[in-house]
Amino acid sequence: ANQILAQNNIIDLIRPYIKELAEQTNETVHLVQLDGLNAVYIDKVEASHNSVRLVSMVGKSIPLYCSGVGKALLADMKDEKVKKIWDHSEIRKLTDYTVVDFVKFQSLIADVRKNGYAMDNEENELGVRCIAVSLKGLHRKPSYAISVSAPKDRMDDARVEQFTHLILDTKQRIQNELGN
Repeated sequence: ANQILAQNNIIDLIRPYIKELAEQTNETVHLVQLDGLNAVYIDKVEASHNSVRLVSMVGKSIPLYCSGVGKALLADMKDEKVKKIWDHSEIRKLTDYTVVDFVKFQSLIADVRKNGYAMDNEENELGVRCIAVSLKGLHRKPSYAISVSAPKDRMDDARVEQFTHLILDTKQRIQNELGN
C-alpha cells in the first residue's frame, strides 16, 4: 500500500512538469518507474494537437537495455549493476537497431553519462525515436525516468537538440522539487 501511495504522490508531483513538456514539444511524454530488469510506464501525457498516437500504455513494461528510459536509468548506476542487469536480461534484437553486444552497449551508456540524456533510435520499436533522462528518487538512486517520444520523421536531429534542452531543464526542475 505504501508503494502505491508513494507512486501516486510521485505522479501527482511530476505530472505538471511532463504536461508542460508535452505542450512544449507537441509530442508524447512518459514517466516510468524502475522495476527490476524493466521500466514500467506509470504516467503518459499526449500532446493535445498531435494526430499520431504512440502505442504505449500505463502499466506496460519495457526492457532497460533497448529503451531510452532504460539506458537513462542504467547510466546512473554503477558499472557492476549495469552488467548484472544485462546478464539477467533476455537480450534479443527487437529491431534491426537493437544493440545486443555488451561492449557496444557499454559505449552507449558512456555516451549517456557524458551527454546527460539517452536516445532510443528505433531500438525498441521501428519508426519511433525517444530522448530520455533519469530522475533520482529516495536515497538519490535512479528510480524514475521521463522521455519524449515521437515518430522518427518528426524527431530529426534538430528537434532532438531542441528537445534535449527542454528535457534537461525539466529534469532539473523536477529534481529541485524532489530535493535532489
